[in-house]
Amino acid sequence: MRTKIIIISIVIALLKLINILKSGKNPNHDIIIIYTNDIHSAVDEEIGYAGLSYYKKKMEKRTPYVTLVDAGDAVQGATIGSISKGSAIIDIMNAMNYDIAVPGNHEFDYGMGQFEKLAKNLTCGYLSCNFRQIEKNELIFKPYRIIEYGDVKVAYIGITTPVTIMRASPAYFKNNTDHYVYDFDGDKLYESVQKAVNDARDDGADYVIAVGHIGENIGEKEEWRAPFIVKNTKGIDVFIDGHSHETTPMLMQKNLENKEIPITQSGTRLNNIGQVTIGMDGKIKTELINSKEITSKDDYITNFIQKIKSLYEYKLKELIGHSDFDLILTDKNGKWIIRNSETNLGNLITDAFLSGAEDYGGADIAICNSGSIRAPIKAGDITYNDIISVLPFTISSCICEMPGQTILDALEMGAKKYPSQDSAFLHTAGLNYSINPEIKSSVKYDSDYVFIEVSGERRVYNVTVNGQPLDPKRQYKVISDSYILKDEGDGYVFHNSTLINSGFASSSDLLANYIKKFGEIPKKYSTIQGRINVGKKKN
Repeated sequence: MRTKIIIISIVIALLKLINILKSGKNPNHDIIIIYTNDIHSAVDEEIGYAGLSYYKKKMEKRTPYVTLVDAGDAVQGATIGSISKGSAIIDIMNAMNYDIAVPGNHEFDYGMGQFEKLAKNLTCGYLSCNFRQIEKNELIFKPYRIIEYGDVKVAYIGITTPVTIMRASPAYFKNNTDHYVYDFDGDKLYESVQKAVNDARDDGADYVIAVGHIGENIGEKEEWRAPFIVKNTKGIDVFIDGHSHETTPMLMQKNLENKEIPITQSGTRLNNIGQVTIGMDGKIKTELINSKEITSKDDYITNFIQKIKSLYEYKLKELIGHSDFDLILTDKNGKWIIRNSETNLGNLITDAFLSGAEDYGGADIAICNSGSIRAPIKAGDITYNDIISVLPFTISSCICEMPGQTILDALEMGAKKYPSQDSAFLHTAGLNYSINPEIKSSVKYDSDYVFIEVSGERRVYNVTVNGQPLDPKRQYKVISDSYILKDEGDGYVFHNSTLINSGFASSSDLLANYIKKFGEIPKKYSTIQGRINVGKKKN
């Protein structure tokens, strides 16, 4: 009996080994995986969904094996996403017949309740091998899906960045007693990915494709980036990536077995279409298709999008005001500066917050994290559509009272990465401050990048409130959106603060109302006003 058990165990082990070794079985037609990432609701910009649909149909004429994949951050970032809280984008994705989708951090921007609705309505559903309910230790979604192409099986494994908790809002992932309910396996990411790969192989997968919202060269933690996931795992054949908006036709990275694995990412907002081809010879090719190669648009998708947009056009076309000059978030070369520098747009937005606070109890200071500001305002007429594009997050505002010391800590948090770009970088009204870049940041934060303390010398100095030095012991009223003041967005924690008013106007409404007061944007906003200064502190 014991001998029989041993023989059975050997046979099972051999079968598992065969499944692992048979990776690379050749399909009888090319398998074409078309992928998108970080579209951010840009439904008809650049290539657009209609161009993507045209290209997909073109590939379907070439081979019967075509699969459409999204690597996250589809539902947020432009007006149609914001005004519908992502539901319009899900409708479009369903019309496009996506086969595979992975939630990015911005899929959670409308709150967990809305995310659950979006996930339920997405026909193909989401995959994620590391999004977990903590108490039950259960995955929220299936970790992988196998699609058969003839007698070849391809497994798609979903991976969501662990920084989602901080980038969305930590409060979304907690219960009403302030304890985390959900996690993204940040401390065991490689283990979670490897288990999904092994399970997929055991399930008969000939190829394994990781679909991650992770990033290659940009991100908070190097060990959470795609090259490091590949380096510390085995069994992945190709890594389709997103999150960092990088344009990566092919980046080769050796895995745990010293095998070269391609990583690819298509940029953002459908500037390119990503494509992975598993050829009839078993070889894998990754490439990007740019807008010049898309010679037409799919009429059905064009009309489908237009019908959706028509539901909101009456509001979006509303004239808010006019500007004789550009209000910017990038330099002349298109490089983002709003995430490490003062801009006239940041000044306008925070002034709008401070002005709006007057109707809800008043405030001394307004702050806005730069990651909330997503588009410029160009010279000319300003519509409600423009306002929503600038501040696309449908988050209400709030006013908190807090000691000056808490404000100083927040400024350190915002300046921690300077001169590198950081979505936590703070724009202000009613408050000016300086940054000494020669002092290394001493901000400490936990594994989810949530603020703990400032442990050493401070790089922020010369902080004034309405022209007077900030008093660490005095109480100040601060207005911002609930994302950073209440929900620990971008890792902010405002210790010893008291909520004065909340849930009133969205950031975009405060901005729209402020511009309406003038009609014409005042000339003082044509340049920056010296609210944020950089340089060594003088003795």
